[in-house]
Amino acid sequence: MSLSHSVQIANKQNDSLNHIIQFLNTLNNVPQKYDSFEKAEQTIRELVVELEKSMVQETLSHYDINTPIIVRDGIVYRQVLRQNKTYTSAAGPVEVERSLYRAEEQCICPLELQAGIIEGYWTPMAARLGCYVTAQLSPYQGEKLFEEFGRLQPSKSALTRLSTQLGETWEFEQTQLERLFCADITIPEKAVTVSASLDGIMIPLNKDPTNGYQAPELGNNPSEQEKKDYQEKQAKAFYREASCAAISFYDQEGERLTTTRFGRMPEAGKKTLKSQLQQSINTILSQRPELNLVKLADGAADNWRYFRDHLLPGKGIEILDYFHASEHLNEAMEAAYGKGNALAIAKYEEYKSLLKNEIGGIEKVINTLKYHSRKNPGNKKLATELDYFRNNRHRMQYAQALKSNYPIGSGVTEATCKTLVTQRMKCAGMRWNIKGGQGVLTARSLIQSDLFDNGWDVLAKTYIEKIKLPENVIPFRKK
Repeated sequence: MSLSHSVQIANKQNDSLNHIIQFLNTLNNVPQKYDSFEKAEQTIRELVVELEKSMVQETLSHYDINTPIIVRDGIVYRQVLRQNKTYTSAAGPVEVERSLYRAEEQCICPLELQAGIIEGYWTPMAARLGCYVTAQLSPYQGEKLFEEFGRLQPSKSALTRLSTQLGETWEFEQTQLERLFCADITIPEKAVTVSASLDGIMIPLNKDPTNGYQAPELGNNPSEQEKKDYQEKQAKAFYREASCAAISFYDQEGERLTTTRFGRMPEAGKKTLKSQLQQSINTILSQRPELNLVKLADGAADNWRYFRDHLLPGKGIEILDYFHASEHLNEAMEAAYGKGNALAIAKYEEYKSLLKNEIGGIEKVINTLKYHSRKNPGNKKLATELDYFRNNRHRMQYAQALKSNYPIGSGVTEATCKTLVTQRMKCAGMRWNIKGGQGVLTARSLIQSDLFDNGWDVLAKTYIEKIKLPENVIPFRKK
């Protein structure tokens, strides 16, 4: 940092301090000077922020290096330029003089590396705020929030870029994040049961080949109706299934204690989500092997194949979500007695209670469906529902599960789908790409799992690099 630049910063700090002192000296006249206390509050905030801004500016300048050469990873870089650059801090924009160094085709800025500047633009605290806000709000809403409450006033496009860039870095550091989820999940002392559950939810994606989208083809010499159908198809949202998972702990009475949530953008076979869930459960049970393991899901066959073959095969019990089972029971009774029929409603209520509360209730459900299926051999819907209950009978021992105070519903996972995905990613007009969406989902899952502080530490450290000076290199003189 040049001497003249240091003097400028010092003068700014002195001016800020003098303004604060002047304000303090006029405290007795505050009610007469300001129309309202809110105006006085606003003045105080502006004075303090100006001081904060000058202090951030000076502190950041000390991360700069001003020498002829530096060494990074054994490669010598030579100074090619010194110039001012404006960075976005939590206190607002700050301008700092810094050096650029080049080796062959690569150019680096030691100030940015040593201070951990995020994506060449944001100070760590500013980026953290931007990440947190875009995890909760759309970039447009985030822009308006910052305008209202802070000197940090990024545009919605800057917030969108930050979210996407952080999403890419999250993914690059996926191994560390998986270790974070595994190692930092706190097992409550009173926990006696741990449940693992997963589900999926459709989300709208941009019609982009990188999202797995392939545009429909329009044949040669299409008719007007074919053109119209093609345009309508193109206008429709392109949907794929995002995936969510939850790990919950329960006490001896069956009360839920804590939940860790996971969210992933659409991916073939839910590969990453399943890996995260598997590593976390393995770590938890290696620390507390006495915990009861419950595997919860709806009737999707892929989920149960994963639980059976990969998530601690042979360990724990499988429970099919009771509410999904109830929906299928309702479909079965309507198929047997007629939709809207009073007897269908009554029988549904009767057998739903038996299924949940009576030991062997599932066998009574199957027997009555078998009886109706024999009476109506051509009823395909009834046959389908009968097969559903037969195939999942070992997962529908609800009375035994309740007696052991195990959870029988995957409501936590469905709530995860709603709070992680629906509330943020399915608002009117929204379309997503994989990278940007994953940045949002990762941040939201960390926030909702009380792991955001830990996750941000992992992320922020990837931007920090200590630059070493060669021996006997003399810094340039300050001007």
